[in-house]
Amino acid sequence: MEWTALVATVLGAAIGVGSTLAVDRARWERDTGERDREVFRSTAADFLNALTEARDAISDASRAAHLPTAERADLARAGFLDHGVHAQQYQLELIAEPRVARLANEAAQHLLAYRDAVIAGHLREDEQCAQARRAFREARQELMSALRDALARP
Repeated sequence: MEWTALVATVLGAAIGVGSTLAVDRARWERDTGERDREVFRSTAADFLNALTEARDAISDASRAAHLPTAERADLARAGFLDHGVHAQQYQLELIAEPRVARLANEAAQHLLAYRDAVIAGHLREDEQCAQARRAFREARQELMSALRDALARP
């Protein structure tokens, strides 16, 4: 057997193995990226859902003018705690880029300000509640825009 045939065989095998490894690596990276993206999408949706559910509970408490202030305050506190806003926020912050993590924190802080306005005894029609609600809505919209941008990137 000629040495050129042996070299050609070894070189062909090396190229075949190398190309197979390169294709497998590319497939693995794509699959990992898709999995990470799905986890991020799911975590972001869970956080937005927790924010929305808590906001609805706080809003309901702000409309309960027939209840004593202490009961409305308890409803507002429970509305925030029952929906695990902080737990969902922390999960999102662990996997999100810094801008999204910052905006998630800001949205949660604005929701807390709305809750605090209700705890302080303000009703939905009061300026303090309306202002806190608007600030939360704007923060949530900014967060949602950043989430859309992050999810749109490959």
